[in-house]
Amino acid sequence: MDTQKSRKTSFAALRRMTLVPAPVLILIVGTLFSRVGDSLASLGMVLDAADKDISWGVTEVFLADLVPTVAAAPLIGSLVDRISARSVCLWALVAQALTLGVAAAVDAFHLRVALIAVAGLAGVASVAAGFKILPVVAGEKHTGRANSLLTAGLSAAGLLGPALAGLLHSAWGTAALLGADAVSFLVLAWCTALALPKSADVTLERRPARKLSDGYQALRRAPVVGTLLPTLAAAMLATSIEVVAGVYYLRDVADDNDTVFGLFLATWALGSIPGALLAGRAGWANRHTALILGGVLGISLGLLFAGVVPVAAVIFPLFLLGGFGNGVCNVGLRNAVHTHVPAEVHGSAWACYQALSRTCIGLGYLLGTPNGLVSSRGQVIISGAIPLVFSLWAMLITTRRKQPALGELSG
Repeated sequence: MDTQKSRKTSFAALRRMTLVPAPVLILIVGTLFSRVGDSLASLGMVLDAADKDISWGVTEVFLADLVPTVAAAPLIGSLVDRISARSVCLWALVAQALTLGVAAAVDAFHLRVALIAVAGLAGVASVAAGFKILPVVAGEKHTGRANSLLTAGLSAAGLLGPALAGLLHSAWGTAALLGADAVSFLVLAWCTALALPKSADVTLERRPARKLSDGYQALRRAPVVGTLLPTLAAAMLATSIEVVAGVYYLRDVADDNDTVFGLFLATWALGSIPGALLAGRAGWANRHTALILGGVLGISLGLLFAGVVPVAAVIFPLFLLGGFGNGVCNVGLRNAVHTHVPAEVHGSAWACYQALSRTCIGLGYLLGTPNGLVSSRGQVIISGAIPLVFSLWAMLITTRRKQPALGELSG
């Protein structure tokens, strides 16, 4: 009894500290488990392809995550908005768990990749439904803070997952990592069912989507979001270029020291945690334009000068800056979509944003692939210059729009 009372007291203290309802914390904890599980499975498959020297195996794993999202997001998003988001989320999570469980049971690499692609389709539904569910669970007052904590949790999972994957892959192999990912989705399904009662209305102002492009149109027409979509696309493209080119460039800077290279990657994720938490503070959470543009500016400056100055001691604080900007931008974007996109198309809009982001990521992977035209260092510099130009242009546009007309000044 004393132990149970202590647990309740600790949870209540955590709730007071984070200033969000208890169900939100349950969802965030479940999402963190799921994201760590995803890291285990994806990195396990990548390491499996590398160990077995499977031609194009790593690329195949990455494409399995990208292609289904891009192809099916509009249709799946419209289903989320037509049907109860709670039901869609739970069934999609169970489908992901079952598919990954089968993938753990089989031993053929390409079949496993195909099953991961199927799980990715279900993942589009669960993520879109989860985005629609969050404001219902948190309430309008706490949605900004909930997005902040969720983003920080995802960043923490991104920091923890790869380290665990490398350790567990050596000890247990890929099958165990896929099985762990399957279990993580069951944990998230349980947390979702616990946090969101059946009576909750998560089909807000439900209406049938007239077109599969409704989600894209909602993003494009939304204040703040529509204006800043090109800048966000540039940031996603840039970070994806660096993901590939940075493998070669950062290893050169680290003198092929894998420990230093791993610390480079961890530093970015580490910086995004305080960025996400600070972006959710009262007085900041609703400043969507400032958060998105400030975040992209931090990303671009971090990448640009990391390429300009090839010194490890300098790159570490620059990656902290870039990661900090990444966390700030992500919170600003989620809050902007929740605020400015109509609730009845939240599922479609977020699914379509996933498709846009995956498209930019895939293109970034291609552009960041080593070639004879631009060195890996040059590609990293370009990856910082691209979003810098877009963010400065967006700042100029938004500043001009806020300035009063000449007639208003003279009147």
